[in-house]
Amino acid sequence: MAGRKNWTRRLALGGGAAVILGSGFLASRGKEARIPPQAGTLHRGNNAEPFTIDPQLVDASWEDPIVGDMIMGLTTEDPNARPIPGMAESWQASADGLTWTFKLRDATWSDGVPVTADDFVYSWRRVLEPQLAASYAYFLYVIKNAVAVNAGRMPGTALGVKALDAQTLEVHLEHPAPYLLEMLTHTSMMPVPRHVVEVKGKAWTRPGNYVGNGAFLLKDWVPNDHLTVVKNPRFFDAANVKLERIVFYPTDDYSAALRRLRAGELDAQDRLENREFGWIKKNMPELLAPVPQLIMDMIQVNRTKKPFDDARVRRALNLAINREAITDKIVPVGYVPAYNIVPPGTANFPGGNAFDFKAMPYPERTATAQRLMREAGFGPDKRLRATYMIRSTAAGSYRSVAAALQQMFALIYVDISIVPTDAQIFYKQIQEHDFEICQPGWQADFDDASNFLDIFISGSGNNWGVYSNPAFDKELSEAQNDTDLQSRGRKLASAEKILLEDQAALPLFFWVNANLVRPYVKGWQANPMDKHRSRWISIDEKARAALFV
Repeated sequence: MAGRKNWTRRLALGGGAAVILGSGFLASRGKEARIPPQAGTLHRGNNAEPFTIDPQLVDASWEDPIVGDMIMGLTTEDPNARPIPGMAESWQASADGLTWTFKLRDATWSDGVPVTADDFVYSWRRVLEPQLAASYAYFLYVIKNAVAVNAGRMPGTALGVKALDAQTLEVHLEHPAPYLLEMLTHTSMMPVPRHVVEVKGKAWTRPGNYVGNGAFLLKDWVPNDHLTVVKNPRFFDAANVKLERIVFYPTDDYSAALRRLRAGELDAQDRLENREFGWIKKNMPELLAPVPQLIMDMIQVNRTKKPFDDARVRRALNLAINREAITDKIVPVGYVPAYNIVPPGTANFPGGNAFDFKAMPYPERTATAQRLMREAGFGPDKRLRATYMIRSTAAGSYRSVAAALQQMFALIYVDISIVPTDAQIFYKQIQEHDFEICQPGWQADFDDASNFLDIFISGSGNNWGVYSNPAFDKELSEAQNDTDLQSRGRKLASAEKILLEDQAALPLFFWVNANLVRPYVKGWQANPMDKHRSRWISIDEKARAALFV
């Protein structure tokens, strides 16, 4: 794996004769030997190299596990990813649901400075500063005047948040938000240490400068190799934190990560190589705990580039995707073919929407797609050529899905050139709308349908395809102002229906849990949000040692 400066061990698994791997490791058929790891240390494969560990600039799912171990918001997650008290030990809401008052616990930053209500006021104003250009600024639009503050039409002092005293925070909302406690766990709503940020500037996230209020502290960060956090002795619940340190590794090569897991270099890996699922299920079933996830993969087309502004082209591409072939043959881990945007099982959402072609036989879909492409000016003698950007240069499943789509699209006169791209570059480009076709994923920030729909709001920081429809914006806004959960759910479903009619995206599949976790890792609970805070995790050291003799 490129960039692994400190890991000199090389894996040779699955052969016959034993091979010395270095640093005390021995691999052979049927068993592996090694020097036992340092007690209390969790080695965690974490998908990709983080862009940032500034909570208000985080926009990638693999940054959340790191930041969530070091920074805590008003609420945090229990082992099942349900919201529980964090920096706030209690709260109450007004009868109309528009005013919330939070009482903060006695807690300090890792440098001993008290955490106060003013820290949240400062932090929430900061994430909305136009010059910060935080992609998740829209996440705070639920707060009174947040939209105007983010647009520069009002000063930060107009934001509907006030420190009544050092331990009391008052928050005024634009509309009732029954899911607010879940939203408050999100990185964008976490506090940052003003006394450090204003002195260090952007350098505050470097080792030696980073100050947090969570269960762990930043120890070191070697880009493209590892990031280490250690137990924070000043954390308010430090007595119940079992781990001493976590080492996060960027593991976008899932096959290599599996080899490292087998060799004992990793205790957990957050993604599996789909092509090896059968082998894992047969040989290491104890590592799997598949549960439905609030995660989807989709295809986005850039509406600012022709001909993707043409609804006929977008619909043709949607028709051409054989989702069942992909989930049954290419990623056979239990993924569900996606014919809509919001995953099944999402809280307070009635569901029921689907593309009108869902029941259409695939040959008929293909013929319809060909007709639409001809109407749009394309055909056998004039094919549409476009680039198709995927997220990883290494993970085989992305390549396999892209290769299958390449064949499917070719049937409707569309030739795509697959462009494997490093994760950091991929997300930077799609947020800057520098692509033609791409395959991103979306993981829920909280269990609510709006979290999958609001990325399509006009001007949203995560509106990669530059979709815009005033009717959709209006429907979503009306849903957000509805205090009745059933009525609100129906309005959210109506908003989703507009997205489907507009061919706003090309959904591929909904996920099941893809983590690989050794049984000696205790407290790692599979859950729909795929959140696993390290404060709940421990290591059964005897069981770990018994696997490697």
